[in-house]
Amino acid sequence: MSKKKVATEAAVTESYTVFYRGEAEKISPYSKGLLTYELGKEDETGSLALRLTANGEGGLFSREWIALDAIHAILEQQQDSFPSRVFRPLFGQGSTNNAGFLAAVLRSPDICLIEADSSRLFMHRCYADWQHRMTQLATLSQD
Repeated sequence: MSKKKVATEAAVTESYTVFYRGEAEKISPYSKGLLTYELGKEDETGSLALRLTANGEGGLFSREWIALDAIHAILEQQQDSFPSRVFRPLFGQGSTNNAGFLAAVLRSPDICLIEADSSRLFMHRCYADWQHRMTQLATLSQD
């Protein structure tokens, strides 16, 4: 079983060209280590995606590519303050850390689509110009 999983992951990795690597701080003030992520462009379609690649403190997470279009669709539905769990449907695999880690990356200075809700630590708000910021991410792939 593990051989098949490794082969599948390698095949998925090869269909994306990574154009940016970055790090993000975790949301919880009690967590240590940084999250590492990549932005990639799907080789056949040119669609952009993001994936987590490392957790500096250890712990489970999924390395699957998440389409920026799918992230956009979820953010578009958020009218006010929202929890990290809104991102759970984006992941086909199971760690409960995935949604929170993705939220942390989306809060990071390099991605900067959402920010902390000032009233609650684990809640988020979209920046007023998040759609423009999403468009700016696409320009990184053209450098």
